[in-house]
Amino acid sequence: MAVKTGKCVPREPAVDLVGIISEGTYTSFAHALKEFVSNAFDADAERVDISVDDDCSSILVRDDGVGMTLGDFRDHYASIARTGKGAARTPRGRTNKGRRKIGRFGIGSLAVVGAAGRLSVRSVRRYSGEGFEASIDLAALRAQFDKGEDLSAHWQFDTKEWSGERRDSHWTEIELADLQPDVQDTLRRPGQRDLGDSLESVQQLSGIDQLGWQLGMICPVAYSETYPVLKPYLDRSRDRLLYSRSRELLGAAFRVFLNGEPVQRRIVLPSYKPSRLAREPEASLRLTRGVGFEVVTFRSPARSPVTYEGYVAVQAAEVFPAQLQGILVRLRGVGIGSHRTLGLASSVMSTMAPAFSGEVWVDGLDEALQFDRESFREDNPNFARFRDQLASLLQKESQNFRDRSAKRARLRKEEPRKATTKPAKEARVETKKKGTGKKPHTPADELVPLEVFDGQPAYITRLIPQINGCWERAYYEACAVMIRRLLQTLIIELYARRGWLDELKDKQSGDFIGMKRMVNKVCGDDRFGMDGTFTRGLKELKELGDVAAHDFRVSLKKSEIERLRSKIRLTAERLTFYMRTGTT
Repeated sequence: MAVKTGKCVPREPAVDLVGIISEGTYTSFAHALKEFVSNAFDADAERVDISVDDDCSSILVRDDGVGMTLGDFRDHYASIARTGKGAARTPRGRTNKGRRKIGRFGIGSLAVVGAAGRLSVRSVRRYSGEGFEASIDLAALRAQFDKGEDLSAHWQFDTKEWSGERRDSHWTEIELADLQPDVQDTLRRPGQRDLGDSLESVQQLSGIDQLGWQLGMICPVAYSETYPVLKPYLDRSRDRLLYSRSRELLGAAFRVFLNGEPVQRRIVLPSYKPSRLAREPEASLRLTRGVGFEVVTFRSPARSPVTYEGYVAVQAAEVFPAQLQGILVRLRGVGIGSHRTLGLASSVMSTMAPAFSGEVWVDGLDEALQFDRESFREDNPNFARFRDQLASLLQKESQNFRDRSAKRARLRKEEPRKATTKPAKEARVETKKKGTGKKPHTPADELVPLEVFDGQPAYITRLIPQINGCWERAYYEACAVMIRRLLQTLIIELYARRGWLDELKDKQSGDFIGMKRMVNKVCGDDRFGMDGTFTRGLKELKELGDVAAHDFRVSLKKSEIERLRSKIRLTAERLTFYMRTGTT
């Protein structure tokens, strides 16, 4: 395989290059990496793998998109995007797979100019049988900048070209070597690994896990729970926007992994501070739509120069993690900056600023982008008009927020009065008729929501009332055993639907393997790519069921199941999701 070496000089070598180095790049490393992910999305990649090496000194980004030729790299990839109106001119339309193109509206792949010592790009274009590598010494480029030299002569890439690749081979690989010390320090930061209900701030996460969380917010990846609002609270008529946006993300079949863990959009609303919700007497009220929280969808007015659609969820108290407070603006599906208040009216924000979260998909604000591509210019007329329209919407919701607060206070007062003023005879008759004096339970009282299993066979759905019944009657050992059985049934059903049932059977006897081996099988199955939160939750639930079934010396307490409530739901939903999709 012959290798030809040379130089590659981009067609627009110096446009904005000084600004990129002098003003810095994106304010977060995640937004710089987002550019690589966006390029892979537009190249119809199905999978992107981001790998950080053990000492956090380099990063490798590899995708299975259509790939590039050296000419593609020279004319498009290595060109610096312009600011202002030039930056708004970008290819639109759809990819061959039908995805909405993201295109380029930022400073492109060169967002990492200030983050690494060396950039290398390798790619093989589909059906070409040829590949190339282009690399540049970014540290030397910055040194030339410090000397005040003309950078045009230094914005050149060393190249290698080769042939002999298979014609059906196609991929792109980007390596960032010698990461800057501040980037390395951020990635090495220790912290929490679990992204579960105990997360009150993203700052609790380790550096790499925080990077994964941020990428999930801003990249075109699916929601961790299918929708940004938990499915039991959704209404297909009122919430059509959430269903359609979620379907688009799932339909794109685009997956991103960071060190083997799936990158997902971890928005799960309503989302209260776990410690507060656990001890609040009005917890069930706070989790009731229309009483404790509400979700509102909205669209731009007719003939508006800025078109948009979005949702906002307003709840009774602060949204957690704190980084979900505010509204995230998306241009062509990717996040600009983070959730923020956008400088909305103080009268609105003082009432419910920490208690709302939302997303808005916008078209027509490209020219309002700041140089860092993570914020908007306040003086841009289109952005000012857009912001005023959002302020008007939130002003109305702030009144609804106060009305719901008054309604909860009224309900709290009425409940004790009803209990104490009911005639004794009436209470005895009601108890006799219902068999219990308990108030009717609501979805918030259920340990396992039945809605999670919509459309599933009867041999699955009939287990849910048994689990909830044991929970309500304080039969906690029986409850844990039934949860274990439910999960085992879901795993078997999942593999049966994929045609892989034999993988769960002993090769000699033909009987199903034990629960421990089943759990290890699904947790380690690369065809699903289950994350650490799922695997830890499944194993904890399995172990609790084992104790309940086999250890007669242990009497389970309510708190031991209560602390796993969210893991029961998340684990079951993940399994049923893969059962429904039929694809990984």
